[in-house]
Amino acid sequence: MNRTPKPHGAPPDLGPPAPLRRAQPEGWVRWVFWGLRVYIVGMLVLVAIGFARGWH
Repeated sequence: MNRTPKPHGAPPDLGPPAPLRRAQPEGWVRWVFWGLRVYIVGMLVLVAIGFARGWH
């Protein structure tokens, strides 16, 4: 068996990582995420209006 010694504190070999699934938000969490999206779009619109009005 040809193993190279690991330095002290090295993480152990755990094998390949397990595939991750994307979480599906449900209930009120879904509404909060949509509210954040609407808020961000609104802020971007306001910033664009501010830049457009500031360039006289």
